[in-house]
Amino acid sequence: MNHPVESNDAAPLCFCGKVDFQSHYLPPAYLEFLRAHYPGNPDGYPTPDYWTPDWQRDKMDLLGIAYAHLELSSPNVFLPQVDDCLRLARKINDQGAAIAAEDPTRFGLIATLPLPWAEASAAEARRALDELKADGVGLTTNHHGVYLGDPRLDPVMSELDDRGAMVIVHPTAPPVSVPGACEGLSLPAFEYFVETTRAFTNMVLEDTFVKFPSIRWVIPHAGAFVSILADRFESFAFMLRFADPDRRVDYMDAMSHVYYDLAGFSEPKQLADLLRNVPDTHLLYGSDTPYTPIEAVLGQARALEGTDRLTEEQKRMAFTGNALAINPKLARIPALVRAASEPAGDVAVKRDGRWHVRLLHDLFPRRHVAMRVPVPPHEVAPKIAGAVHDAAAARLAPDPGDDPALTARYDVRLNSPVGVIAIPVIVSYDDATRTSFHGKAKVMGIVASYRDGVRDGTRHSFDIRVRLPFGPLTVHLDADVSEPDGSVTGTAVAPHRRPMAFTGRRL
Repeated sequence: MNHPVESNDAAPLCFCGKVDFQSHYLPPAYLEFLRAHYPGNPDGYPTPDYWTPDWQRDKMDLLGIAYAHLELSSPNVFLPQVDDCLRLARKINDQGAAIAAEDPTRFGLIATLPLPWAEASAAEARRALDELKADGVGLTTNHHGVYLGDPRLDPVMSELDDRGAMVIVHPTAPPVSVPGACEGLSLPAFEYFVETTRAFTNMVLEDTFVKFPSIRWVIPHAGAFVSILADRFESFAFMLRFADPDRRVDYMDAMSHVYYDLAGFSEPKQLADLLRNVPDTHLLYGSDTPYTPIEAVLGQARALEGTDRLTEEQKRMAFTGNALAINPKLARIPALVRAASEPAGDVAVKRDGRWHVRLLHDLFPRRHVAMRVPVPPHEVAPKIAGAVHDAAAARLAPDPGDDPALTARYDVRLNSPVGVIAIPVIVSYDDATRTSFHGKAKVMGIVASYRDGVRDGTRHSFDIRVRLPFGPLTVHLDADVSEPDGSVTGTAVAPHRRPMAFTGRRL
């Protein structure tokens, strides 16, 4: 049925340039698939078979949405034979591409993949992104029980990473449910949030965001329970890093790496929690049409427009400006450029004549570094040079001004109360006299710069300061370095701890 809207017409929306990152479409091939394989109410929710492009445009005008990314919702596609699944995904993508091509300034295709079939999905991702010119791809939290961090999906992730693809995640049914716990409750009410949190945590545990850093991720529904879980998970993650120093398992870093749509009832509580953990440049708008009744979508949009948790500039960023960062092709649509820079309605906002968005630039191999810069995009390159130093500090690499002849790398093994900790260390001497030095050290996955190291003969003394979830920690190290063979011995002292012995070698 087509949901009525008359009861909401009294209070028109002010922001008219929204970009929608959770806008679902139901092309004929997908509807046919649902009727054949998911009759009734998939996931305990009715299929909105009234959807058409005209319906979508009408509701976009009502909601002030200028551009919608068209993606499938749950249950998405799955067939037990890979060839059948691939043919279905191709047919759906072809129909979606035709809809987007008819109205390219309003619609963009988010392609579906025949997962969990990895090789077929990698091939379809290439076709959709290169030939169909899709804006990105859509993935569900699990595909027939295979979660997004599963190594079996690495061929797909590698393909998406090579292209710097945008990936929009949507929750779906978990592969296993608990009998008698939440029976009779539709999955979107509870299980979708658990699934989103589980999938994100799975990707952190598998270092998916580290292995494939160029993928531009959009996590649904303000991250579900991710913000609430972050501090608790981080305290347990240290045990995983102790066991395997090469693992990143960094929940906080992963949270800052991805984007979040604000679809659903995010404004009352989730938005405030999310802003404590991620920058405002990573907020995006999502309507969840046509599955959410239009009255509820209007109410959610009004809550975001009227919230005092965001400034007027932050609202423009969330509704429009941030979208131009994660999907740069949108910067070629004049209406979106204007919407990102102009105040909403008749609200007067003082500004310096420029608008700012967060744009991505590839400064290092397979690593994107971000900063807020003036637009249009062709002005970005001269503006981001200042980000190079900060980006280098996030990697275990010498500073650009360090003399390679006066720089050495060491592999140090510290005997701590919880086991042996591997600490890579860079030492960069300030001058040829070698009486002082600085550098970087990686402790439990965290890179810390240090300065004011002092050398007296072969003895080196310096402090490493690391900010842990439970507070800052300073470790003082005294090391003896053998000049002939580069071997290292010494002790490290942390507050309220006995001295810990370490050994090492020059690499």
